[in-house]
Amino acid sequence: MDLNSHIGRAPRGVTVAPARRNPGAGRGPLVGAVFGGVWFLVGLGALHGGPRRAVAAAGAVLAVAVAFAVLRARSRPASPPVGAPQPRGRAFVRLIVVQAVLLGVGAGLLNSRFDEPQLAFCWAALVVGGHFFPLARVLDAPLLRLLGAVMVGVVAVTVTLALAAPDTTPWIWQALPGLGCAGALWAAVLATGLRAPARRQG
Repeated sequence: MDLNSHIGRAPRGVTVAPARRNPGAGRGPLVGAVFGGVWFLVGLGALHGGPRRAVAAAGAVLAVAVAFAVLRARSRPASPPVGAPQPRGRAFVRLIVVQAVLLGVGAGLLNSRFDEPQLAFCWAALVVGGHFFPLARVLDAPLLRLLGAVMVGVVAVTVTLALAAPDTTPWIWQALPGLGCAGALWAAVLATGLRAPARRQG
């Protein structure tokens, strides 16, 4: 009898399912990575010359790290659901709809009524950051509360610096929310990827 051929085999009649990837595990990090890239481009658009090149180079390095973090999160083995599934689909959709309405209405008012289009970036960061607080409860993801707090903090820093240095506001209103929110989103993605266990082989 060849014992080596039986090592690792399951007993007769018992089926062992192979390790499976968990596609849903990487969905959140993927969304964070993409929207972080959008915010990064927004902030980069306000810079020029040497600062623009330096920030672009740093962003490219971060983007590579974030891509690896997303892949690591997606390679996490699927785990069986614990307990009854939570009815969170409708709550999630409601949050997205409310966020979209607030973004649209706020941007419209800033452009038409107040003639302050540069504030739209801070308004967007405030709405997106604020929506992470209820979203953390809906998705049972405490990290989203920290992400939301950081994005709201970025808005506070932007407003403070803009008021303290009014001569530089044309770029501050765009660069700080863009790069700050990109950094917050990408940091959350990296944190998620680092704590995701690697998928076992075999």
